[in-house]
Amino acid sequence: MAAGIDPAFLRASDLFEKQPEEVLKAVLVQGQLQEYGPGEVVFRQGDEGDRLYIVKSGALEVLASPTDAAEPIPVAYLGPGEVLGELALLTGSPRSASARVPERAELFTVDKAVFLDLMKTLPAFARNLCLVLAKRLEATTLKMPRGSKQLQGNLRYFDLATVIQTLIGSHQTGTLAVTQEGGKSKSRIAEIFFFKGNIAKAKVRHLTGDDAVFQLFQSPLEGDFSFTGRQVQEEEVQADITMPAISLLMESVRLQDELPLLKERITDPDHVYRQKASQLDWQDADTAELAAAVWSRLKKGASMNELQRDVPRNSYALYRTVASLVDTGQVE
Repeated sequence: MAAGIDPAFLRASDLFEKQPEEVLKAVLVQGQLQEYGPGEVVFRQGDEGDRLYIVKSGALEVLASPTDAAEPIPVAYLGPGEVLGELALLTGSPRSASARVPERAELFTVDKAVFLDLMKTLPAFARNLCLVLAKRLEATTLKMPRGSKQLQGNLRYFDLATVIQTLIGSHQTGTLAVTQEGGKSKSRIAEIFFFKGNIAKAKVRHLTGDDAVFQLFQSPLEGDFSFTGRQVQEEEVQADITMPAISLLMESVRLQDELPLLKERITDPDHVYRQKASQLDWQDADTAELAAAVWSRLKKGASMNELQRDVPRNSYALYRTVASLVDTGQVE
């Protein structure tokens, strides 16, 4: 029994926010609060859908297998107030995904029998459930936000790419920040601003825009992250991202996959490269500016590590440029 719990977390859920006080009291009396630690599995894909889960604190990681034989991978994170499992209770279907706790969480659970009894004895609960499910379908169809998501934790436990995909998929507006301990204070090393599910601005260390997002996938960050949702008018947004969010992620994954192949060709990041030719010969107009910047830096010699520090472009772009200069005999 969980009657002594403050019902505020239920009010944060779209399933319960408009429910009358008697419904909340009935839910609290008949539900249970459970605590989970790092890596604990709440349920597995294929399990019977026998209860409803509401996140009271922390986060819940949703995992799914692309194929029957594949290992489950993170596909979304649920934060405080979010609900999981209501459709399985209504349809009787087995769990379509697994759920685990990456770091820690308090989950409030309602058994199937209690859930169905609430629907039968409290018409207001059933009506609101129908309304919530209809709004979720509408939000999915029209790509409208379902509310301000709250997510925070340490990146030792969370997959940052999935956090980003979750914020995009739920059409959030707000800022995702990553901080690291530095002496007596924390320093912010990354900041990504989302507007209605699109990535509008990004800064990761000395990189900005598209390059900052690409670098997130090429050298994963460590530290604490938090997402803060806020209301922003479209005219206030000063975007430095040139691609739609989905295209940006697809390109990020492509570059992430190709970077190891380049590193097989340039194996020593501390090897110092210097100009060998008298002048730069570069045919690709789209990357000519980057090639000129790298060429200039190599006049006095520089390693890949130094180029990544001094030239504000993502690692893949720099490795590809140096590899091309080596292939054409312009540097040594």
